Amino acid sequence: MTTSHQDAIERLLDHYRRPRYYGELADALTYSGGVPDCGDTLTVYLRVASDGRLTALQFTGQGCSVSLGTASILIERLQGATLADLAALDEVTAIEVVGPDILQARPQCATLAYRVLKAAAQMAMRQA
Repeated sequence: MTTSHQDAIERLLDHYRRPRYYGELADALTYSGGVPDCGDTLTVYLRVASDGRLTALQFTGQGCSVSLGTASILIERLQGATLADLAALDEVTAIEVVGPDILQARPQCATLAYRVLKAAAQMAMRQA
């Protein structure tokens, strides 16, 4: 089933207005990143079990509807994932999350969450 452009916008705005898995996590690995051109920032919080499975994944940040809405959608999708799953993220995932029209209009904002999550996974794998 193909999602229409309007459906993609409505989903993104819903996640922006009511972000899922938003908030700091105590005793978690953290990683932050941003988009220097517009000032959007994102911090992800990960708790990882000894087998590499995420036991908790949340985020905080400030920025536009594209960067924060995408973060909420992607982090909701990745609940229960593994560090390997996070490390395997690519831009195709970002396109699937927000849709090609939004990605083309705001590529840095639309891919911020995936870039921060991928870097966080790599950092966590080095620390393991």
